[in-house]
Amino acid sequence: MKFLSSQNSLLGKSVLLRADLDVPREAIKVLDDSRIKAAIPSIEYLVKQGVALIIISKSGRPKGWLEEYSLKPIAEYLAKLLSKNFVSTKEYSDQYFNEVVFFEGDISKEGSVETVKKLSKKNIVILENLRFYTQEEEPSPVFAKLLSSLAEIFVNDAFAMMHRNEASISLLPKYIPSFAGLNVEKELNALNKLLTLQANPFTVIIGGAKISDKVGAIKNLGKSAQYVLVGGGPANLFFLSQGFEIGQSLCEKEELEVASDLMRNYKDRIVLPVDVVVAKATDHEQVRVCKPTEVLKDEAILDIGPQTTLLFSKIVKESKKMVWNGPMGLFEEKKFSHGTMSLALIFAARCKGFAYGIVGGGDTLDALNKARLLEQIDFVSTAGGATLEYLAGESLPGLKALGE
Repeated sequence: MKFLSSQNSLLGKSVLLRADLDVPREAIKVLDDSRIKAAIPSIEYLVKQGVALIIISKSGRPKGWLEEYSLKPIAEYLAKLLSKNFVSTKEYSDQYFNEVVFFEGDISKEGSVETVKKLSKKNIVILENLRFYTQEEEPSPVFAKLLSSLAEIFVNDAFAMMHRNEASISLLPKYIPSFAGLNVEKELNALNKLLTLQANPFTVIIGGAKISDKVGAIKNLGKSAQYVLVGGGPANLFFLSQGFEIGQSLCEKEELEVASDLMRNYKDRIVLPVDVVVAKATDHEQVRVCKPTEVLKDEAILDIGPQTTLLFSKIVKESKKMVWNGPMGLFEEKKFSHGTMSLALIFAARCKGFAYGIVGGGDTLDALNKARLLEQIDFVSTAGGATLEYLAGESLPGLKALGE
């Protein structure tokens, strides 16, 4: 795989950058700009090289051309971070130079490629949401080839999308010389450090809603980890696999056999909650703490209990290497956030000298951001699924396309 950091003679070249600008937002307000900021080093590196730069990304999961999924507000936000003026093609005139220009048209329409190329000679150009095109997710070789016609060089800096088989990820590198961006290189270095670092105890923390996207990581990391601490939806599934009543708790019941298999093969490493916080599924006012075997049919498990928090915290305090993906419960509600936030404090305290710790996944980052602890973590991955699949030892389509 070739990296952008090794390229220092790009003057006059045209570059298509696949960034990851897919961030949480409400209408036009950006709620978390972590991924946008992660794209800036590659953008600034390319600008300093004197290239004609075109940026592509996706945003959300729209079904068709829907204004609420437009990349325009995010492009405007990025322009501010780059200290550049923002202008859309609807207002553009030839007087603009060295600005961020948002191309609002359909790149597949006649004349659009030529227009974008012309604009990029003087400005940074950002195209509309890739997911507006059904050909992106198909994935369509024709669409990939169309995108490749925009530039001479392709740079993929969207690590969070590397596990997707989409036109701009797995097909585009077939048509023009391609490189991994600075953020991708940073992610790989951090994850490889975790995988190769000889430090024990090694603790894996798994939570969130699903277990289906974490099975590979549990199996691979479970071979070397001393502890796999489980909360959230995955813990509920493990409880169900043991015949416990879980009431109305969040649970991927279709993965029951998977959970049973994991318990058989990793029972000496998997650590489940010894107590849980529950409430009526339809009314969160009455909250109680109970053993996992004492959940009622009309209740839902919404957090790990105080004894589990102490147990998990003790294990984390002794750890020398750690990775965390997924909160312990419904942390968005304060009364169910104690497990996640307490664990976040201990996890952050172990980083920066006592242990090497990585966190990933949107909800995990959201929780740590609310706790104002992100800056204390050794490495914060911009990805969730891609990080887990890489740690699971799987071949990611995006990295394979770049020549992993």
